[in-house]
Amino acid sequence: MITRIELDGFKTFQEFSLDLSPLQVIVGANGVGKSNLFCALRLLGRLAGSNVGSTFHQLRGDVGELFLLRPQGGSADRIRLAIEMLVDQEVRDEWGSCQELRFPRMRYELEIVRRPDPRGRERLIVDHEFLAPIPRQRDSWTKANNLKTGGPWIPAMTGGRSSPFISTHKSKKETTLVLHQDGKSGRRDIEAAKAGRTLLSGAMNTEFPHAFAAAEEMRAWRFLQLDPEILRQPSSATAPAKITDGGRNLPNVLARMKASNPRLLTDVSSDLARQLPDALQVEVDEDHEAGRTVLCAKAEDGRRFSARSLSDGALRALALVTLRNDPEHGGLLCFEDPENSVHPSRLKDLTHILQDLTTSFSSTENDEAPLRQVICNTHSPVLISHPDILSHVLFAHLAPRTDSEGNGQYPPVTRMVPVIPDPLQPALPIPEEVQSFTLSEVQSYLKSADLGAARLHLGAQMARDSGEVIGKDETEEVV
Repeated sequence: MITRIELDGFKTFQEFSLDLSPLQVIVGANGVGKSNLFCALRLLGRLAGSNVGSTFHQLRGDVGELFLLRPQGGSADRIRLAIEMLVDQEVRDEWGSCQELRFPRMRYELEIVRRPDPRGRERLIVDHEFLAPIPRQRDSWTKANNLKTGGPWIPAMTGGRSSPFISTHKSKKETTLVLHQDGKSGRRDIEAAKAGRTLLSGAMNTEFPHAFAAAEEMRAWRFLQLDPEILRQPSSATAPAKITDGGRNLPNVLARMKASNPRLLTDVSSDLARQLPDALQVEVDEDHEAGRTVLCAKAEDGRRFSARSLSDGALRALALVTLRNDPEHGGLLCFEDPENSVHPSRLKDLTHILQDLTTSFSSTENDEAPLRQVICNTHSPVLISHPDILSHVLFAHLAPRTDSEGNGQYPPVTRMVPVIPDPLQPALPIPEEVQSFTLSEVQSYLKSADLGAARLHLGAQMARDSGEVIGKDETEEVV
C-alpha cells in the first residue's frame, strides 16, 4: 500500500507530493495528469524488476517526453520519484523461505538522470537510490490512521534501526549504490555508472528481506482498464491466475478460486446476480486438449453460453466481483474509468465494490487479510457525488508555475487537491494551507461543454484564494 508519493521532473509533475488513503478517487478532465500519475507508478513498479533503459522505452511516448518540459524549451535531465509504503509483515520468496519484517513502514527514493556516454549517446543512469524504515516517532500517516504498535499492521517495537537498507554515496570520482546488511547477509556495492538497473530490482529473495518486501510490493502493482474483448477471451493454461491489464486471465482466476474452494465460485455468481437484472451462474471449463480455460455462464432457465455472449457491462461487473471475492487479491490496484458501461443507477453498487476492495483499518475483519488499495481515475460527476466516495475524492487540474530562478514560466503542472462538500453540507476537516474545491464547482467543471471557460473560472477561484492573477494563456491544457 502506498501512503505517499512524490514526483519531480516526470511529465507534468514538478515538486508534486500527495498523501494517499486506501481508497483514492481522482477526478478531472483529459490531459490534466491523472493518467500521468498511473504512468509514474507503472514506471516505478517496472524499475523494481527490469532494466532501466528497456523500462523507459516500454512507456508511452519517447524517452525525452517523459521528462518535464523546461521554460526555455527542451526537457529536464532528471526525474525524482519517491514513495512511502506499508507492506505486509511477512514476506515469502519463490523458494519457500519466509521472513518476518520488523519495519513494514518504509520510504523508497529513486533519481534517474540523462547523461551522454563516451560516444555521445544518451544514457539513463540511477543517480540516487534510497530505502529506509520510516521512524515511528515521525510517521504522521500511521498516527492519522490510528495504527497502533503491536497491532495487525505495525509490529511491536523490538529496537530501532538508524541505517538505511539501500543508500547512495557520492565522491568526486563516482557514485556508489549500496545494499546494506539486513539480517544475516552482507552488503553489496555497485558503481552507479555501470549499473543498468536499480539495486531494488536485484532483491529476488529473502536474503535481504526488507528490500525484497519493498520490491515485491512494487512489482505486484496492477493497472486495469477493463476491456470487454479481452475479458471474453479464454486463458492459456500456463498464464498467471491473476487479472492483468484489460482484464486478461479472468478465467484462470475463477478456476483457481474454484479449485481452492468451490463455494467461492458460488459467491461470485451470487454477487454478480446482485449487480445485474438477470441472474447468472458463473462457470469455468478446462479445455485440456487446447490448453486453455474457458469462461461460461448459465441462466436461470438452464441455458448455457460462453463469455462471448455476455454484455460489456456484465463482463466488467464479473471482473469486479471476482476481485472482491478473491482471497488472494491484495496490493495496489490502479483502475482507469471504473464507471464505464455502468448505468448511473448502479453507481452506488460500484462504490460499495470499490470500498470492499480496500483495507479498512477501523474494521477487525481485515486483520488477517492482505493489504488492499485502490486508486481510480474518473470523469464521472455522478460517481464522485456519492456520499461514501466524496471523502476520498481528489480533483486533478493544471496550475501555472514559475521556476525558482525567475527564468520564465513552465508549462502548466499537475496538482491534485481535495474535493469538499458544498457549504450547506457538513464540512470535512481540510488544512488551511491546502487548496480545495467544492463538489458543485468540480461537477460544473466536468459537465461544462467549454472546458476552457470552466478552467478560467477555477483559475479565478484559485487567484482569489492566493492573491495571484491568472491569465487565459496560463490555463491551456498540456497533453
